[in-house]
Amino acid sequence: MWWFVLAIAVFFLAVHAAKMIRLYLVLMEHKIGFGRFLLLYCKTTFVNLLIPFKLGEIYRIFAIGKDTGVWQVGILSVLIDRFFDIAALLLLLLPLDLVFFGEISLITWIFLGIILMIACIYISIEPTYRYLNKYIIKEKSSGRSMAVLKGLDVVNDWYEFTKNLVQGRFALIFLASFAGWVFEILALKAMAGFLAVPFGIGSFSEYIKSLFLAGESSIAKTYTLMGAGVFLLFSIGGQAVYMVRKRKS
Repeated sequence: MWWFVLAIAVFFLAVHAAKMIRLYLVLMEHKIGFGRFLLLYCKTTFVNLLIPFKLGEIYRIFAIGKDTGVWQVGILSVLIDRFFDIAALLLLLLPLDLVFFGEISLITWIFLGIILMIACIYISIEPTYRYLNKYIIKEKSSGRSMAVLKGLDVVNDWYEFTKNLVQGRFALIFLASFAGWVFEILALKAMAGFLAVPFGIGSFSEYIKSLFLAGESSIAKTYTLMGAGVFLLFSIGGQAVYMVRKRKS
């Protein structure tokens, strides 16, 4: 049994190392100190594990916005993090659904729809902005047209913010996301071995449903409680170290 515990610990740390790298790649332009970033990740991950259906991401938005001093970065960094997380998961779920179940499951359809919608919006913003901006300036001069023009400028500003957060790092962020899900499957498999319960493709699908929808998974509950406990300890320890260093400085 001891090697199951060791495997769970190793794969669990690997999962969150990959997720930390992904988030750090998104935020690296804002130069958050690495110690502060680790504490930020531990606190926000603890809250995320504690609150179901990923609603803890609302706290992460607030925390990142506060640490960077730019509230747009809080919103966009979390949206980008979720996008790449779901995109990597989709790359695993699609072939699993087709090969083992012979059909695409509801949760996979939902993820596919989300990814395609966000990708289409992102790709179309820049050319649409250029066209409408040029058209309105040349052809329109009413107050309503000027309001539309200001709205387009706001959308373009958010687009530029998003581009700056991921430019040149798409492949690395996606690779970190994919690695995170592979390690998570291995961690769940090790935990199933420790609990002496079966774990297969269907079990992984139930685990995903329990994270994003109203599914039931005994392994998910145990894994989530374990993770919350670990990150609570990390958060308390990290906060204590931060306060001691702050007093000394």
